[in-house]
Amino acid sequence: MLTFRTLCSLPALLSTTLLTHTLAYPDGLIGEGKGTAKARFATALTGGEGCDSDDLNDIREGFADMISIFQAAIPFEPAGQPATELFGKPYMIRNYTDMISRNLQRAANYGKVEGTEGPANADIHVRCDDPMNVCRFGNKREGSHSAYNIGNEPHVNFCNDYFELGGLEKRVNKKAEDQMEREKLMEYYTRATLWARMVMHFSEIGRAVVVRAIPGPPNSTTEWTLSKTEGAMNTSVLAGVLNERPDNSPSDVQTLKYAYGVTRAKLLAVLSTQMPYDAANNAENYALYAQARYVLREKGFYPNVPVMDFPNEASVLTNENLQDGERFKFAYFDMTDVVARPAGMELKGKPLSSSAAIHNIRLKSFVTSFVCWTFYMFVQAGC
Repeated sequence: MLTFRTLCSLPALLSTTLLTHTLAYPDGLIGEGKGTAKARFATALTGGEGCDSDDLNDIREGFADMISIFQAAIPFEPAGQPATELFGKPYMIRNYTDMISRNLQRAANYGKVEGTEGPANADIHVRCDDPMNVCRFGNKREGSHSAYNIGNEPHVNFCNDYFELGGLEKRVNKKAEDQMEREKLMEYYTRATLWARMVMHFSEIGRAVVVRAIPGPPNSTTEWTLSKTEGAMNTSVLAGVLNERPDNSPSDVQTLKYAYGVTRAKLLAVLSTQMPYDAANNAENYALYAQARYVLREKGFYPNVPVMDFPNEASVLTNENLQDGERFKFAYFDMTDVVARPAGMELKGKPLSSSAAIHNIRLKSFVTSFVCWTFYMFVQAGC
């Protein structure tokens, strides 16, 4: 029988090869590796530019967790408290209820297991190399992007802040037991929530209302009329408020106030200055709704803080401190998290398994060699 002692007495190259073969596992595939979901989903993650094996593991786990929260979010319940606070009262969104429901269902379809019947969503190109130089934007006050979408396509770059976010189950369990924070929805923000926001930007998943002014038809009483169609989902902005003036910028530079975070997401659903479809058009609202439904299912309560209870709208529209949202931010609040894909950039990524597995094998080879060398020196010393 080949024991660890005899294995380490073999030449270093041979012992390393044997242990590497035993310990190594193919990386880059959803559902493989310690701590990831066991199911092999029909949707694959590809690319991996700039990501190491730990990054890919965090990305895979976030993807699997995202599936869990979207599956908790269906069927859509427009009369439930999470829906009324994050999308608006049922009578306000009655023209968009079906659109919201279909968006959530398409996102939940990422849970399709390979080989089963039903629609499968397209593979997703993931990367960590920040090809558009977006991760560097932001500051402590306005936040910075933890991830961004490229071209409303299944193509996501993950920034450093993504890897600081926690896993779904651990964070939900921890926050649900914290009497000071259990009611705050933003405290449950995880990699799953961020992933959910990203996939709602995919044009094949998240559909949004697009309103355009077009010339009125012949014999019309108005010169212009509004045309409503559906298009890809981006990020809604607060209306009726002063534009943001970013820090460290010229005084004449102004930006829109993009609706990231719970506070701004809820304001989209309650302020009369917003269009009835603004919340339904905002990717963050879907992510937070799915997160809220997951907590409700697992813990039996809905974390409803902050509560949108104010004496009049003027007190909100003029209160920039309130509009700034929560202290912890997972996006750059002065910039959209969708950027155009430049000409020449490949949409489809290469399979992850080959390059990631090589990296993993090399790492484990080093660890194995070190362990064998340490054991050999320990034995030689007569210990």
